[in-house]
Amino acid sequence: QRVLDTNNLKVSSGFSFSDGEQVLVSAQRPLGMVLEQEDTPGEIVVASLDSNGSAADAGVRVGDVLLAVQNASVQNASLDEVLTFIANAPRVVNLRFLRNSN
Repeated sequence: QRVLDTNNLKVSSGFSFSDGEQVLVSAQRPLGMVLEQEDTPGEIVVASLDSNGSAADAGVRVGDVLLAVQNASVQNASLDEVLTFIANAPRVVNLRFLRNSN
């Protein structure tokens, strides 16, 4: 008899798709990234990444600007609203970023 321990199963967290300057990422929570926003409303930017986190594994980079969570625009949202939205999302979160080419 074989037993499958579902407590140790993880969904893949390394998916990303680049569409020119925009990057679509699917990553498993916890994401392992710090977001910052200087003004509200204003750009929400990836300030730092845990090198072992799912966001880094999926291709997120420091300096990427968050555009959408679960296909909903966050361009006019406060950082608190975005963090709540991510916390309430499914375990695998779809994120869209704008990547500067420098």
